[in-house]
Amino acid sequence: MMKRIALLTIALTVLAGCTMLEKTRNKEFTHSGCASNVEYAPGVPTKADSDVSLLTLKYEDGDLRVTRTNASMNCSINKHGMECNVSVKGDVIYYEVIESDGPTANCNCLVKEMSSVVTGLQTGKKYKFHYFCSHGYNPFEFEFEKGLRLVVDLTPHYTTYD
Repeated sequence: MMKRIALLTIALTVLAGCTMLEKTRNKEFTHSGCASNVEYAPGVPTKADSDVSLLTLKYEDGDLRVTRTNASMNCSINKHGMECNVSVKGDVIYYEVIESDGPTANCNCLVKEMSSVVTGLQTGKKYKFHYFCSHGYNPFEFEFEKGLRLVVDLTPHYTTYD
């Protein structure tokens, strides 16, 4: 009987540890919403398509500030909003911005800025950053340290064929 209790205790401890690894570590998510008069149908280029889209990672009071500028999102965020989900598994950060549940609209719009703070990272540690917002981007590595300010260009680059 004691053996079963000990095994059950160990199993619960391991499960609790796994849950802690997957714990969301995100706070202060804000966004500007759809900018006015930039809605467009998918596939129809507008000035919004040519705006530079940047992802900035910055060390801020022991946390990581993540800021995205000029993101193309589905217009459904006007009605249903959007959310930011972050998980850290070892040295890998999964950062995802998605439209909240609800039907999607047949248009996209430009979100001028969105930002949040990722907590619980270790100073001096190298991390791999996986970013998803409407689609996935190539993961990249960075060292989390005081003074960090990393800017990544996410501007879409289209290839045209003659």
